[in-house]
Amino acid sequence: MISRRFTLSALAAAPLTGLMTGLMTGPVLAQATLSAATAKDFVEQSGQKLVGIVNSQAPEAKKADELRGLVNQIVAVDQVGDYVLGRYLHIATPAQHQEFQKLFHKLLAYNITYQIRAYQGVSFSVDGVAPQGQDMVVNTVVTTPGHAPADVGWAVDEVNGKPQIVDVIVAGTSLRITTRNDYASVITGHGGQVSALLTAMKAQIARIDAS
Repeated sequence: MISRRFTLSALAAAPLTGLMTGLMTGPVLAQATLSAATAKDFVEQSGQKLVGIVNSQAPEAKKADELRGLVNQIVAVDQVGDYVLGRYLHIATPAQHQEFQKLFHKLLAYNITYQIRAYQGVSFSVDGVAPQGQDMVVNTVVTTPGHAPADVGWAVDEVNGKPQIVDVIVAGTSLRITTRNDYASVITGHGGQVSALLTAMKAQIARIDAS
């Protein structure tokens, strides 16, 4: 069974972090390819766009559509999907990989829609930038009415020639690594069959559709 977790946190403390593979499968030796200033500007601009959508008075359906469009622009969804598939990326058949990516995109979209229902008045501020392996992590403080401020790190890398979010780090926990572990447990629990993960993902989507 897999949870609703991956939204890159479903983009983590709220819709901002609930926004969130193929980038690294072993130790990272390369240095960050982006400058701290570029990563900071990218997260500030992306975050303000997210805040604007989440805090708008538009109908939920319109906000969900706008969020999905923005996420596809600022998050390296395909790469994150490959990362969470981990070593099974090389075991999956081309058809299974294609289906996985389709399901992964759909689950991310569902989670974004789910997250925005309960939040309004979200704000954030940048609290520093530091390299972490080949990524540049932009640390932010996300504030939501009625909740304690959340420290959220946004890992940014250069993907296809432009900055993209590749991970969300909450309380020191990488959401892409946590999700990769969750997905691996499903596959290993079913004899190493990638098809078991695809079945679990489809079942999760069906449950969401029925809710």
